[in-house]
Amino acid sequence: MRRDTLAPLLIGAAVIAAIVAGLTITGGPMAARAEKRDMARLADLRILASFARCVAEVTDNLPTALAPVDGCGTDLPLVDRATQTPYRYDVLSETGFRLCASFERPDLITEYEVAGASWQPDAGCFAFTRP
Repeated sequence: MRRDTLAPLLIGAAVIAAIVAGLTITGGPMAARAEKRDMARLADLRILASFARCVAEVTDNLPTALAPVDGCGTDLPLVDRATQTPYRYDVLSETGFRLCASFERPDLITEYEVAGASWQPDAGCFAFTRP
């Protein structure tokens, strides 16, 4: 092989190796899309948590189901926009409830993603206790 073709081949191989390493480390575009969908799910759960707290303040009870209530909002994100799967809502006690979604990258979510909640990564749920 000629010397003047060896250098460009080595540089090309190094560039390809760097691209492959970068995609491996970051997860590439598919991982970024999954993270974006998870962030949308988190935003929806924040809205639903605020709604449940509002209903509890207005009625002195947590809602038994996530259904629109005048004064607390009527445009609720009740289903995951990506999968059309309904979000799960469970009343745990008189003051506690849980909101769940099917997260694609639960390993990247922390308890601090939804303030005032306890993160349950195995179930994909946030448990809340109203004050």
